[in-house]
Amino acid sequence: MNKAIGYILDNKEDINKKMFKNNDTISVALIGIGPHAKRIYLNYLKKHHINLALVVELNSKKDVTKKYLTEMGFNHTKLFTIDDSIKDNLHLPSKESNDLLVVCNLLEITHIIVATEPKAHYMYIEFALKNNIHVLSDKPISVNKNMTSIKSINDIKNQYYELLELSKNSSGMCKIMCQRQYHKGYEYVKKLLNDVVKKYNIPITYIDIYHCDGNWEMPHDLNKENHPYKYGYGKLFHSGYHFIDLLSDFLKINMQLGGTKKITKGEVYSNCFTPLDELNVFNIEDYKTIFKNQIIPEFYNDKRNFEFKKYGEKNYYGLMKFTNDYNETITNVNLNLLHYGFSRRGWIQSKDYYKNNGRIRHERINIQVGTLLNIQIHSYQSKEIKDRLDDMALEEQTGGLEHFDIDIYRNVDVIGGKPFERVTLGSLYTDKEKENILGYNELSREVYLSKFLKGNCKKGDIKDQALGIEILSSCALGIHNHYANSEHKEKININDAFNKNINIDDLKSYSNKNNYDDKIKKLIFDKNYQKEGYDVELIGFDINNKWELSLNISIYDEIAPSLLRREFSNKLFYNIYKKYLEYLVKNRTLEKIVKIIKKKN
Repeated sequence: MNKAIGYILDNKEDINKKMFKNNDTISVALIGIGPHAKRIYLNYLKKHHINLALVVELNSKKDVTKKYLTEMGFNHTKLFTIDDSIKDNLHLPSKESNDLLVVCNLLEITHIIVATEPKAHYMYIEFALKNNIHVLSDKPISVNKNMTSIKSINDIKNQYYELLELSKNSSGMCKIMCQRQYHKGYEYVKKLLNDVVKKYNIPITYIDIYHCDGNWEMPHDLNKENHPYKYGYGKLFHSGYHFIDLLSDFLKINMQLGGTKKITKGEVYSNCFTPLDELNVFNIEDYKTIFKNQIIPEFYNDKRNFEFKKYGEKNYYGLMKFTNDYNETITNVNLNLLHYGFSRRGWIQSKDYYKNNGRIRHERINIQVGTLLNIQIHSYQSKEIKDRLDDMALEEQTGGLEHFDIDIYRNVDVIGGKPFERVTLGSLYTDKEKENILGYNELSREVYLSKFLKGNCKKGDIKDQALGIEILSSCALGIHNHYANSEHKEKININDAFNKNINIDDLKSYSNKNNYDDKIKKLIFDKNYQKEGYDVELIGFDINNKWELSLNISIYDEIAPSLLRREFSNKLFYNIYKKYLEYLVKNRTLEKIVKIIKKKN
C-alpha cells in the first residue's frame, strides 16, 4: 500500500466525518499549499465552512504541511503525498493516479483546486477531468521546463487543446482562476465598452495595458522553485497571464462586429528585459554599494553564480496589431508587463517570495473606441500589504492598497452622457461586501470560488481561454526570438481560437443546392446576426408570387447557404416560418440549430 494512503487511513472512522456544519455536500481537495494557497484558498475554506477533505503535497513537505494544517484548525483534513521525483511530470503516473482516485472516492471529493507550481497544473487538471471531478486551477493553464524553446511553447498550446477536448467529454467543469473576471471594476468597464461597440457598430481601436508588480527578485533569488525563472518562464507566465486574459476579453467585444470590422488576423512584435539585462543596469558592485550596511550573501562573491542565460524574462513588452481579412488595421495593442520596476524592497536578504518582499502593484489600462469613448483605469499602490490601514476610504485613494479609479471620457454630442466621469472601485461594492476583506482582488477570487463551488460559475471556463492561449504562445515565441537574436513578428492565430465548435464543410452538406438557380428573385427580407463567432443571416425572396425563406451561416469566405430553406405559396405561412427561424437564431445555440438542420435533412 502507498505510504500516503496508509497515512490517510490511519483513522478510518474520521473519513466520513464532516468538518463543518454547512456546505456538507461539498468536499474539496487542495493540490499544493504554498504562500498563495495559504493566503487565499485556506482562508476562504475556513471562512465559509467548506470541508477541506484532502490536501495533496510533496513528500518533502509532509511534516511541515501536517503541522500547518493542525495549526490552522483543519484537524480532519487528510494528506496525500507524492514523491518529489515526479513533481514535474506531464502526467500523473498510473500508480499515483489510481491511488489518488481511491482516496478521492473514499472522501467523496467533489471539487479539486490546483494551486501547485505551474509545471504540475496539467497533470492534476487532466486527472480531475478524466475522473469527472470539478476542477479550478490557478493560472497559467500549463508550462514546461525550457520555456524559451519552440518545442515547449508549442507544447503548452497543444496541452491546452488536449485539456479542452478532455473537458468536452467530462462531467466535471474546468475553470481557470483569473480573478479579474469577477472584479466589479473590470465588469463595469467591459459592459460599458460592449454597450457602445454594439450600439454604434464601432470597434475598440486601441488598447494599452501596463502592469508592474514591483517584484524585485535579486540575482540570489532566481533559482527558487516558487515562480522560478530558471526554467525559462517569467512575467508572461506569472501575473502576466491575467492581462492576456483581460486583453482577450476586450478583443472578444470586437468579435461581434461583422464585415470589414471583423478581426480575423493578429500579429505581435515582442521584446523583453531579462535577468542578464538587469545585471547590466544594476550590477554586482551596485548591490554591494547600495546595501553596504547589510550582510551581503556569499552568492555575490562568485561571478560564476550569474549564469542566467535563457532564464525567464523579468519584463515583457508586446506591440500587437489585429486586422480584418484585407489586412486593414482594426485594433492596435500595447502590452507592457513588468516584474522589474518600482519596488519598496530596501533589503538584500529575502523575506519571502510572495507579498512581503517589497512587492507593490501599479496597473494602468487605456482603451479607445474610435472617436466616441476613452476609458482609463488607474490603480497605483505605494506600500505593501503589511502596511494596510483600517480606514478603507484612505486605502482607496491614490497610493493606497485598494486604489482603482475608472476615468470615462465621452463624445457626448454623439453618444450622450457626461463628458467626464470618475467611477471609484469602492462605489461598485456595498458596505456589506467590503466587510473583513483582504482586498478587492481577493474579494474577486472569493466570488469566483463561491460560484465555482456552487456550480453557477459562468466565466473563466477552459473553453473561453482559446484566444488567450493563442496570444500567449505567440508572445512566448517572441521571447524565444529575443534570445535567438532573431526578433521578428509572430502571427496570432484567430481562426483556431474561435471556430472549433462547428465545421462549415459539414454544414454545406445540408445546404439546398438550388439556392443560386436562374429563378428571378426579389429580396424582401434580410436580417443579420452575430452568433458564436459566425455570421448568421435570414433571407427571404419573392419569386413570382411565391415566397422563399432560408438561413445562411458563414465564417470569412466560407458559407453554408440555404439551410432550412422553405418555399411557400401563402405569405401567412411564410411569416409564421420567419418567426420560427428568428426564434431559433435568437434562442438556440448553433450546435442545437445544426442538430435541427441534420434532422430535417
